[in-house]
Formats: sequence, C-alpha cells, structure tokens
Amino acid sequence: METNQINTILSFIVKDNIFAVDALQVLHILEVPDVITKVPNTPDYMIGVINHHGNIVPVVDMRLIMEEEIGEKEKNHSIIIINPSDSQEIRFGIYVDMISEVIEIKPEDLKETVLDSKKGMIDSYEGTILHKNTFIHIIDLKHLSQIIDN
Repeated sequence: METNQINTILSFIVKDNIFAVDALQVLHILEVPDVITKVPNTPDYMIGVINHHGNIVPVVDMRLIMEEEIGEKEKNHSIIIINPSDSQEIRFGIYVDMISEVIEIKPEDLKETVLDSKKGMIDSYEGTILHKNTFIHIIDLKHLSQIIDN
C-alpha cells in the first residue's frame, strides 16, 4: 500500500473475523455462481475455477485458508476477483462469507499486525486498523498469491 496518501480498502467477513484487501487490486465482486468447476489434484482450499468474461479464474475458499469451519452456502457469500500485480495475467478469486464495506484509511491508521499465532496459512499482513471499535487485518495479497501458487 502507498504510504503517502489516503488508501482505500475493501473489508470482508470470514467467520467471525474481518479482513481487508487493497481496493485498487480488486477487479470485481461477484455473486457465487451456481457452478464452480472443480480441478483435480488441487489443495482443499482451491474450490475450483470460474469463467469470468472469458478468463479462467481460480477460486480459493478464505475460510479454509484461515482454517475455519465451512458452513452452508449462503446468499451473502461472494467472490472477490483480485489482481495482486500489474499483470493482467495474474488474477484469482477469494470466496468470502460477506462483503463488509469500503473504507478509506490514512497511513497513520495502519498499525503493525500483532497476532498470538498465524491465522491459518496467512502469516503476513500489511497491517491492522481499528475501525468502529473492530480490528481489521489487511491481507498481504502478494503473500496470499504465493500461498495459492504453491
């Protein structure tokens, strides 16, 4: 994230936790389609792939990446299409329980993330903010992209 200006993040809910990503790296927010094509021999967190405007986009379940229990599919569940780099070739979808809100933050609002232990497979965050008396952990998308690639 840029450090000299106001940044915009998109927050979302995974079980009882609120996370966020840099909104500039969000391409689309989709309703969960009826069909997500499974891909054999992929990790459990890889739900499958979807066709998005002619592009094949892998979709990962953030609940499994965060090592949370999976509940039933609900109408609030969404897929956030992410582009973690400047390349149009690299994109993936993250399946989340619910989109929360778009938040503008100042660089001084961003604090170092302090967790007792890593949260699921993610052990790198860009930082944490306190918003409306709730901590929101901002996910390092390059780190998440590396998890998905491995």
